[in-house]
Amino acid sequence: MEALVWLGGDQLDVEDVERPEPGDDEIVFRVSLAGICGSDLHAYHGAGGKRRPPLVLGHEAVGRVDGDDRLFVLFPLLGCQACLTCMAGHENLCSKRQLLGLDRPGTFAELVAVPAGALVPVPAGVPADVAALTEPLATALAAFSGCDMSPQQHVAVIGCGSIGLLAVYAAVRAGCTVIAADPVLSRRLAAIEVGASEVAESADDWAAGAADFIVDAVGIERTWTASLKAVRPGGILSVVGLVLASGIVAVGDIVRSGLTLRGTYAYTRHEFASALAMLAERPPSTSWLERLPLSEGPWAFESLATLQARAVKILLHPSGISQ
Repeated sequence: MEALVWLGGDQLDVEDVERPEPGDDEIVFRVSLAGICGSDLHAYHGAGGKRRPPLVLGHEAVGRVDGDDRLFVLFPLLGCQACLTCMAGHENLCSKRQLLGLDRPGTFAELVAVPAGALVPVPAGVPADVAALTEPLATALAAFSGCDMSPQQHVAVIGCGSIGLLAVYAAVRAGCTVIAADPVLSRRLAAIEVGASEVAESADDWAAGAADFIVDAVGIERTWTASLKAVRPGGILSVVGLVLASGIVAVGDIVRSGLTLRGTYAYTRHEFASALAMLAERPPSTSWLERLPLSEGPWAFESLATLQARAVKILLHPSGISQ
């Protein structure tokens, strides 16, 4: 079968690999569309973390299983199901969690073996490219988890990749006023398209106290610093992006202004289901998406990594599938 294999660094190759053999309680999933995530690009940039080449990357996917006409979206996380964290419904925070495309072969392939419980049916009538946004939208919803999302709230989003854009979409859906920042013009235009009232090239341009809640979908020292300046006293900064794993943050500003700094990693099953329901009820504009055959995967990664892509997000499909 056809698969896009990461060989380390910026080396990717489309290869003919063996079909997956499902284990106990697993099923073979036929991939229709698989989205390229920023974390996949981390590996491409040489920051693969636990990933070890050769590896099929990818964890955002919609597709089908033999003998069933329904479309499914994959819940790509697997917790141990035995620890207190898993039993509380937070398998995304399980110390033994596994993720498709990181701890096991991912979705940039025709077929992938997944736990049967990973299949989430897509409501009838929801297009595959919209359903493919479930995973990044779930991450955006997790960033807002437990927070006041009333129409009185002013939300700011730094970084308008797919998670940032879907954070804008979710906050606008809740009635919040949303501003966004990204240095790339096409991404700023996409942010306006999904509902941002204002956009800026840099969060450094925002006034002090401009937002009650900030989502940092980049995650570097400069965006942490800009966020701490722009959030009002008593406000919340939710860091989702992880371009920089460690660095300096002004703890004194956090303490003196009574700020809440929180990290967001992935999502719960409830947040995943809520994301799919939201997309089914009122989908966002998808003009910022592009679909390409899996055979063009190496070019797709290069174009996204160098910010030369026409689209904000690229969805790959096996070359034999017409999209």
